[in-house]
Amino acid sequence: MPPENALQTENKWRSALDLFSPRGGFAGRAFHLRFGPFALSQSVTGVVPIALFATHGPAHLRVYALAFLAFKISLGAILTAAIISRFFPVTLSPRGIRARNFWGMARVIMWDEMASVAPIRWLIFTSFARVSTHRAKNWVWLPLFLAQQSEFEAQVLQFAPEENPLRAFFEAQIHKK
Repeated sequence: MPPENALQTENKWRSALDLFSPRGGFAGRAFHLRFGPFALSQSVTGVVPIALFATHGPAHLRVYALAFLAFKISLGAILTAAIISRFFPVTLSPRGIRARNFWGMARVIMWDEMASVAPIRWLIFTSFARVSTHRAKNWVWLPLFLAQQSEFEAQVLQFAPEENPLRAFFEAQIHKK
């Protein structure tokens, strides 16, 4: 393989790995999710279909569904929340923000690329801000339950330009309080 093709292949792999890596190549301050709200949301997500299967599914599979339901509500939620809270932070820098979309893929959005911000309520425990750009399907779900939420908001107000929609979103939140 010629050297330039090897370099292109390596860059493709690196960019694919950056989608899932905690920080990727984006340098900035990391803000982690608060464990409690995220663990609660994980424990109740998907409970209804499993519970329906446990009560109305085939009789010989009900005990397995009940065992899985118990695991999902307790240990599964704790493990998922611990891993995501620790290893998948939101990263903020003077250039922009790095967060995840609904599917868990990391996205970097520069301050000047942000087009709109919409609040999203996920169950009753967690709130997000959906930040979108002018490009199609390039958006992130920004958790609003970070361990250092007030510091995060202060840094957004410090870094984001005056006309930035995320800045306007947090300024509106401050005025509501």
